[in-house]
Amino acid sequence: MTPNLKQIFTQTEATLKKQLGLSEEEYNKKYFSYNDRKFIRRTDEEYFTIMKHIIFYSGFRAEKVTKRLPVINKHLPGFKTVACYDGNIIDEILDDPHMIRNRGKINAIVKNAKVFIKLIEKHKSFHDYIVSFHPEKSLENLFNLQHDLQRRFGYLGEITACHFLSDIGLNILKPDLVITRIFHRLGLIENEKLTDKAIEVGRKFAEETGYAIRYIDIVFVTYGQNGGPGVCLGEKPKCDVCGVREFCGYLG
Repeated sequence: MTPNLKQIFTQTEATLKKQLGLSEEEYNKKYFSYNDRKFIRRTDEEYFTIMKHIIFYSGFRAEKVTKRLPVINKHLPGFKTVACYDGNIIDEILDDPHMIRNRGKINAIVKNAKVFIKLIEKHKSFHDYIVSFHPEKSLENLFNLQHDLQRRFGYLGEITACHFLSDIGLNILKPDLVITRIFHRLGLIENEKLTDKAIEVGRKFAEETGYAIRYIDIVFVTYGQNGGPGVCLGEKPKCDVCGVREFCGYLG
């Protein structure tokens, strides 16, 4: 039987809201605002900022990074400035105790700033580089763009590149371990390594619910994250409160 994706998402969303205990206004501000993510023409600096932030979020707790975004932005402002950084400036940044002191990420962002400049010289803008792949026309085109980002930019691996594309409003989710675990337990993908298949499923959720895929992503990720309101955890999932038990094969 083909699973009813709209029903699965609606029940997941309802359970998450109950677990969070937020008012409707609070929930909409923190979570439903992701439904407004659309692919629009952004400035080169806006694209650089999104990429820069995603690189820091990768591998760190979101709360930690969010608190330090002002410091990150102070030390790593516009791409034209960052592209000129040398080792001495990077050392000064790493001396700041309020900064996330990860040399690999900072070095990658400096390198990425230089790549930004080259792409803008060739395509006139970073947005024009993005649309040169026609990513909204097909999933194949979107994957081609994802792979090109991985090839050109430091610290943009398979998952992080998807995160970037999702955050700029393209129809792709971030198929991390939380997403693939939940989709596998729900019988939507055959195993947790099928990231491309998870992306296809995410797109189907967006199509059937009418929600932006970035909102689909944040609901499932929050539903499966350890700590806080998470339900579908990696270990000791809270199956007794899960609203989609009827679809899940974890206990079967």
